[in-house]
Amino acid sequence: MCKKSIIAVLAIVVMSMFIASASFAATCGIMSVVSVASTDSGSGAQVWLKNETTGSCGVIASGGQMLFNLPSTTADKTMAVILTAMSLQKKLWVAFDDSTDPGMIQVISMQN
Repeated sequence: MCKKSIIAVLAIVVMSMFIASASFAATCGIMSVVSVASTDSGSGAQVWLKNETTGSCGVIASGGQMLFNLPSTTADKTMAVILTAMSLQKKLWVAFDDSTDPGMIQVISMQN
């Protein structure tokens, strides 16, 4: 039991260091999925997300929407999170690069 706890804590610390060292152009704590579409560029998929916070997230105003590409290296995993959140009507935490149009999702997680 103690070994599992130590491993879990160590994994959290390592992930925290990784996320802290990554550079994100913007993060948004509460976003919802508006739509998902296929495209012939990049990873082959795009998603419209809506800012559900009371403030702006990068270039996305409160209540605003933005089109995002999915990273080609993790498109399948990212799409799985997005479609699960959409089907369960859950909110997302998203770190993204908003310096391009469409934006690029870097990290995404579903909230309970």
